[in-house]
Amino acid sequence: MDNNRKYSHDIRLDNLLIGYRTSAHRKSVVFGPVNAEISDAEMIGIIGRNGIGKSTLLRTIAGLHPQLSGKVLIDGIENTKIPAKERARLMSFVSTESLGLQHIKVDELVGMGRFPYTGWFGKLAESDREMVQKSVDLTGISHLLKKSIHELSDGERQKVMIARALAQDTPIIILDEPTAFLDLPARYDILRILNDLTLLHGKTILFTTHDLTIAVDVADKLWLMAEGKLFEGAPEDLLIKKVFRKLFINSPVEFDSKTASFRFRREFKKEIAIHGEKKYRQLTKRAMERIGLRTIEEGTAAFELNINEQEDSPSWELLSNGIRIKFKSVYDLAAYIKNLH
Repeated sequence: MDNNRKYSHDIRLDNLLIGYRTSAHRKSVVFGPVNAEISDAEMIGIIGRNGIGKSTLLRTIAGLHPQLSGKVLIDGIENTKIPAKERARLMSFVSTESLGLQHIKVDELVGMGRFPYTGWFGKLAESDREMVQKSVDLTGISHLLKKSIHELSDGERQKVMIARALAQDTPIIILDEPTAFLDLPARYDILRILNDLTLLHGKTILFTTHDLTIAVDVADKLWLMAEGKLFEGAPEDLLIKKVFRKLFINSPVEFDSKTASFRFRREFKKEIAIHGEKKYRQLTKRAMERIGLRTIEEGTAAFELNINEQEDSPSWELLSNGIRIKFKSVYDLAAYIKNLH
């Protein structure tokens, strides 16, 4: 292979079957076959239930796990035929697994991302140090450089691992559960960084996640793994086709395609008609459904509710059994209705 060959970011999965070989003649299929494509500078989110094979798929694409059959093609070249050193300059991989390097300093760990160019024990040249600094700036971790890895929070550690991948200077970055174990602000911060890498720096990002709401917000395309098949498309396309329902079969949770959010499956015994200020209706609807009332906008219901606003202070007027009662908060309204049941 020409060592000076320039790769694009295009990835194609051709009848890829993933799993494990249990012996010379036996194999355990995890998922597939899969046919899919990733174009330049796309952000792809992989979603699916536990055990479906998301991590195995990622590791197979990265060349860290052998496929059972089929091909992973990068710019038309099978990933297994790309020399390891060249592949390390093409793809970086960020895992949630512990490094076993708890006492290494952050700046040293980020610098290790330059190993495809310097070797594991090579000295950093000026160009290497510039790339490390750029990675530090992009992830906003300059204040952490002299800390040891064991001193960092989960969110800080994840940013450091992304910085190391950036220092590796690859057009493709693959991440396994980059937001696992993080609180909500940290999750959005990580995905914001990844989204900027695609939009502003042309990186191709492939990541797995259990956080469907965030994936819908940031991914250009989703790969949804269910029923032994891979469903792909823009988040909006999958919402329109109601593909997300495949994730919640036999589950107490359902995905609301209108709001792109999760909610419990509930059985409603009564209805409430909600009228008035639109900006408060959705929030009020959530509270009413939580206490077992289906909300409608037209027709006859057991309860009638009108939302009014005066001087940026909403009030809720409930009509029930011919009696009108006003409430100043959703909590008071919900508590009153619950006592009527």
